[in-house]
Amino acid sequence: MNNQIIEIHGADEINERVRKLAAEISNSYQDRDITILSVLEDSFVFLADLLRAIKTPLRTSFVRYDHRAHGGIQDLNFSTPIEVTGRDVVLVEGVLSTGVPQQYLIQQLESHGATSVKLCVLIDKPDRRRTSVQPEWRAFESTDEYVFGYGLGLQERWRGLPFLATYQPVPGAAS
Repeated sequence: MNNQIIEIHGADEINERVRKLAAEISNSYQDRDITILSVLEDSFVFLADLLRAIKTPLRTSFVRYDHRAHGGIQDLNFSTPIEVTGRDVVLVEGVLSTGVPQQYLIQQLESHGATSVKLCVLIDKPDRRRTSVQPEWRAFESTDEYVFGYGLGLQERWRGLPFLATYQPVPGAAS
């Protein structure tokens, strides 16, 4: 990668924001059990910190989906069966961009009897939205720039960075 990594949100800023989100989630549910459903892979670091800070009873499960375009149609495949009937679900996502996969997943959870489904995202990109899906909680808002680090991958690399970053080409560097 012939690009310069630019830190956009430092580790301390992320930790503070995650603590505030966890407090908001805890206050929203008080002593009610919630189910945290995390979308892999981009949300796992965010989820780990969030779980340690939430102060309400909870269950955790994971879902993974592929979203590849085939002739203009997105193929969404979900794994990990979970019982959601009568449960309040918090869907934890790394990046909310178009909203298409999240809308589909929320509809599926509701059709399987979830009492409520709310969305918590690390990075919200509202300028890219193609649906009416909005997060209940978001750590940061971003424009169209590619964000990586803190669990978010760039070509399956850089997930271990303790901060969120973007990149810019290095002038004069060979591609």
